[in-house]
Order: sequence, then C-alpha cells, then structure tokens
Amino acid sequence: MLDELVAVTKAVAEDVLLYNGNSFLIPLFLIALLFLWVTEKDRKVRVVLLYLVAALGVVFICPVYAWIGMKIDKDVYYRVLWSLPMGVLVCYSVVRLMTRFRLFVSKMLIFVMAVLIFMINGDLVYTKTLHFRAVNAYHIPQEVIDVADAIKLDNYKPIAVLPAELLPYLRQYTADIYTPYGRNMMEPAWNFQNTLYDAMEGDKYAYDVAEVARCARNEKCAFVVLSSGKRMNGSMEEQGYFLFRFVQNYFIYMDYNYYWVYKEQGLLDEDVIEAGG
Repeated sequence: MLDELVAVTKAVAEDVLLYNGNSFLIPLFLIALLFLWVTEKDRKVRVVLLYLVAALGVVFICPVYAWIGMKIDKDVYYRVLWSLPMGVLVCYSVVRLMTRFRLFVSKMLIFVMAVLIFMINGDLVYTKTLHFRAVNAYHIPQEVIDVADAIKLDNYKPIAVLPAELLPYLRQYTADIYTPYGRNMMEPAWNFQNTLYDAMEGDKYAYDVAEVARCARNEKCAFVVLSSGKRMNGSMEEQGYFLFRFVQNYFIYMDYNYYWVYKEQGLLDEDVIEAGG
C-alpha cells in the first residue's frame, strides 16, 4: 500500500508539471493565493477564492484521494485541476494590488507589468496546428454534415456504421442517427471491443466486404458508409446492399432487408425509395 501511495504521489507531481507546461501559471497562482491570504479582508471572497481553492488543491495532492481517483480513471485525474480558478484568482490579485496604490502611474505600471507577464506566460492559440478555418457553422468537417444529411430520415432514426474518422464529429451535428459504437472505440485506454469496428478498421487499406456486411446486420445497421480511399474485397451488392449515394468520397450503402421493411412501414423518404427502386 505504501508503495502505491508513493507511486501515486509521483504521478500527481507529474500531472502538476505537465499541467504547468513551459509556463509559470502555477507559480503565479501560488503567489496570488499567498498574497490574497495575507491581504484579503472580505469574508465572502476569502471563502470562495481562498478557503475553497486551498481545500481543492489539498484534496488534489492528497495521496489517498489521488489513489482513489486514479483507480477510477488515471488518465483524467489531472482534470481536478480544472476546478481551480487560477486565472480568476491571479487577475483578482492583480486588481487588489493596484488598489493598494494611490497614484495613477503606479496603478498603470502594475497593470502593464501584469499584461506583459500574462503575454510571456501564454501562447497565441491561433498559431497552433490544430486550428483551422471553419468551413461551416458547426466547425466540423463538411463531409460529416453531408454524409449525415444523406442518411437522416424524416420519420425514423436509422442505425448506421461509419468510418472511424467521422465518428468524433457525428454527434456534434445530429442525434437523428444511431451508431453501433462511437468515438469510445478509438480510445485504446478504454479497451472497448466490437467485431463490426474490427471489420471496418482492422485493415487500413481494404474492406472485407462480406465480413462488414455480416457484422453490420448483426448490429441492425440499415446504412453502411465506406470510404472510397480503401479498396473493397468483394461487392456490397452481392451481400444484399444497394448504393444509395456517393457523398464526399464516401459510399453510402443501404441494406435491402431494411429497405423493404421501412418502405412497407412508410418510414423512407422519397429519395431513398427512388434509389432503392
């Protein structure tokens, strides 16, 4: 047990260092916390910005609590740090420091120094490689929207299987399409297993069409979306599917079994009926 607590303490220290990164946010936070602890007289402010924050910080670094939290999910335990209002506390301490001086020049000097420190401490987020110009109001890849719009039915929420690269964005756009699995399959740490996912993503160069079709039927998928960037070993038509639409380099197939059932129940849109007829 002692060895585990030591390991957990090291893990917490690593989380703090990684959270701080190349900045000095945490030293600034600690300096601001100490300054307010000495100078702040308002009891309400002390409760919110001092006592509560200090308690959360102590809880985070407490080996016993950290051991419990990391048993639940080690990879996200660092997010406890998000509950600490570091930015609010630092900025408030700067304002409190300014109010301790009477001369306007002194106040402006502190303000300018604080702004410079903040600028040096941070990075311009728009220079990051993950930032790209939005192509639609949803700020997601346009192919996700086009594929989802092609699959959505006015009178029914179908089940569809999609390539992995579309999964992280689909639910941001619509809840009118069910999927047999979501982006959780793409996180190795969560250790989810699904035979359909393995059939879709097991080979990054080709689809085993027969296996994809078999697994899709087992998962009750009416639609199967396949990337044109991978070759098909076999034919979806031979497996009882028809090509409903080709959208943004993705083939959208529909299972004829579901087509006839949905058609008899009046659940299909006219464009789907036309494609299947």
